[in-house]
Amino acid sequence: MTQAKRQRSGSNGSRSSAPALRRVAKVHTRSTQKKLYDEAIVLSDSSSDSDVAEVTSVFAISASLPLPTTRTAEAVVVVLGDSETESPIEISRIRGQRPILPRSTSLRSPGPAASVPSRRSVEQVQERSSILPLALSTEVEFSGICSPPPSQQQLNDTAPATPLVAPLDTTDHGPASPDADDKQKERLLYLHIFDNVLQTVLSGESHLFSDQEQETLRAFIALERHSRYLYTRLFMRKHGWIRVSALNAYGEDVVVEQSCKCLGTRTSSHEPFVQSEAEITDGEEALQLLTLPELKALAKARGIKQLTNKPKEAICAAILKGAKQRTVISFFRKASDGGSEDSTKQRLDTLVREVTKLTGPLVRLSPPTAELFERLHLVFFRTPTFRGDDNPMKVAVLATIGQICFPKYNVVRSHDLFASRDDVIQYKALLEVGSQMGELGSALVKETEKHRLGWEMFLEYRDMWERHIESLCEKTGAHSRSLTYSGNGDEVVAIEYWKRRFTPGSALAQIVERGAKFAANLKQFEDEECVLQSLLAQTAYRLGKRGVWYERLILLHSAHLRPKRVKSSKGDDKQTASALLRQALLTARDICIRALNDQHVGRLSLHSISRQMRALEAKLAFEEDQLYQHSRISLEWKPAPERTVYGVRINDRNRRGPSLWDGNDEVPCSVERLALWRYQSLGYSGLHSENSMVTSLFSLLFWDVIFYPLPGTLDTEYQSRPLDMGNESFYFSRQTLIDQRLKEIVDGEFADIILANYDFGYGAECVGVSWDITCDQLLIVAKYIGGHGLAAICKVLAREYRSKSSGFPDLCLWNSVTENVMFVEVKGPKDKLSDSQRDWIDILLSNGISVEVCLVREGDARDHE
Repeated sequence: MTQAKRQRSGSNGSRSSAPALRRVAKVHTRSTQKKLYDEAIVLSDSSSDSDVAEVTSVFAISASLPLPTTRTAEAVVVVLGDSETESPIEISRIRGQRPILPRSTSLRSPGPAASVPSRRSVEQVQERSSILPLALSTEVEFSGICSPPPSQQQLNDTAPATPLVAPLDTTDHGPASPDADDKQKERLLYLHIFDNVLQTVLSGESHLFSDQEQETLRAFIALERHSRYLYTRLFMRKHGWIRVSALNAYGEDVVVEQSCKCLGTRTSSHEPFVQSEAEITDGEEALQLLTLPELKALAKARGIKQLTNKPKEAICAAILKGAKQRTVISFFRKASDGGSEDSTKQRLDTLVREVTKLTGPLVRLSPPTAELFERLHLVFFRTPTFRGDDNPMKVAVLATIGQICFPKYNVVRSHDLFASRDDVIQYKALLEVGSQMGELGSALVKETEKHRLGWEMFLEYRDMWERHIESLCEKTGAHSRSLTYSGNGDEVVAIEYWKRRFTPGSALAQIVERGAKFAANLKQFEDEECVLQSLLAQTAYRLGKRGVWYERLILLHSAHLRPKRVKSSKGDDKQTASALLRQALLTARDICIRALNDQHVGRLSLHSISRQMRALEAKLAFEEDQLYQHSRISLEWKPAPERTVYGVRINDRNRRGPSLWDGNDEVPCSVERLALWRYQSLGYSGLHSENSMVTSLFSLLFWDVIFYPLPGTLDTEYQSRPLDMGNESFYFSRQTLIDQRLKEIVDGEFADIILANYDFGYGAECVGVSWDITCDQLLIVAKYIGGHGLAAICKVLAREYRSKSSGFPDLCLWNSVTENVMFVEVKGPKDKLSDSQRDWIDILLSNGISVEVCLVREGDARDHE
């Protein structure tokens, strides 16, 4: 009698004791139980320690492998092997038991019925994606594909310390095809990422979710795996009604339908995760789900004619109009519930039923649970997900399958970036409002209706902003303190400052800033002046925009808010108007002085404000000794030498965008390409790189500084930059590291740093790096610029990366004979240098780096030789 038989006969129908299950005999059966339930894995006495590791790894990646199983009172026994003669391995997942290592023996090849992947294939899968943590499952019993979620008591009893995943369906459906294996791996991949988001957030930031929300998330964890996979894919799509028949890419039709029903189940502990077509009550919403042929067929069935060449909107309007009208028959017909007449609601309900009959079953994410998962992803990725936008999970998927590569760095995740659940909810809501206002603000100025709508949206939050400013005033130093970054104490302030970007106040400040833009477009200058003053009254948010706000405020007082007609006034009116004009100009000058003393105003705005102040003082007829003197006044940029080249322009009235010119090979080209050819004839080599050359050099030189594990700045493995890069705190929180690297660059050690980091991070999505530029080109340009010039460029980028990562000259040229590098800004006819471009030219010239402005004009180059 085998051990299994002795075990069964000894039980006499009662449950076997746990010690009796510690040795599981050879059992070979074709019974196909669909699920494996328990946590521990026990192998038979004939298996070795290496067999344990082998099979454990196999189970981590082969959850869907068809395996023969049998079930005892306390265990599910899984047999790997085809016959008794091949010494199959028995695996018993026993409830509550720990793995027991059996006696030593050799592992023989399993039979074809259960083809176990080799150790090499396991390692290949490990390298491809980190799916192995999905090996062990939660102890939740399922019956079939779609079983109802467990009760709250079961969840409380079985909820693990960290969220784990439910097992995949292991039903034996026959030989698996390669396509099926690929789909299974794809599902594992999506679920692994989604579950990692859940696990990471709930393990460290569960305080940002209410008890009820955590129950909902635990209920989601306990769902059958395909249902969770389907929800993941729906979440990554544009949120709206989707035909169930269109989801066949996510599984077989029957499985998808059952998963939709499972996700739509309502329990006492949570709302349904998805909604069905029964939730549609609006006829107009229903009609939008039909295609144009379906709309025409529905209209024809309802007796609506003359639909030829009608757009979809017109057909929908005609069907709705017809549905709301009462027919002669319906007027006389009485309903069966007591004689009430056919109502408009009943007719619209009939229309909705007709639409859903055409579409078939529909599904969409339940808005409350979708909002919960959006908030969960916001907390994890630190990036808002607006409905209809690309989900950051897509980036994570692409990174996992190797389509995108992120830099290697130590993730040091913080748990205090968001203060509370209320802050996260308010922050997310305000970001959505700001996004809507941004879309309205992108409209043309003549589209006044959109700008007026945006202004009305701002008015709803004006009082909230004023109350917030008052609360900042009440807090010690939060309103008036400027962020000075000299000293250890101020470095702490710098780190705290970038975190303010993830607060409701920062999102509210963005709404207010966009409100000022709407007021300007609507020519409501007094309202705009008030909004700008409120923004400048605080130093907590958007410090990099203060220079722009000052510039606009100066313009308002010097041009828009002053008296328009002084000369046409007479007598006392003229004198009064002149006094008002002078007062407006003096107010504008005072704002200039205020701006020059504001340390948060960048060098680009300083040039503009300095020129504005000198122009105001000229209008006020100030004497030389009355002119305001300040160390930050900068009136003029150094001019670059100009070179004019000629070419034949291609005139195309229908073309929009950059102009086209005849190239040397008679192929239309851009104005920059034409200029590049002209410089090549002068002995230069180079490329049209614009900002990418200097940003690539900066990121490669400061790679380890950028990805230095400052707490909270590298919170996920899917970042191309730290969270604080782009604002003022980046430099000051890393000032020691940056200054040390700048010294190394000045000392000429830059080539080794570039070469090492280029090889280390090649192909990674690192901020500013363009891998289209070869390492040799980078080394040549760096060598010819020299250590002092390279350090000057890098220091500017380290301090003001957001504003200075644009505006760099178009062409990067070098001459290997003279060992000279030159940057060239190309300007076609009617193009002018922007302030940002002038500033970069000034920086380069001030540090001994050659710069030219190339003016491309129409004409034959031979006529100007």
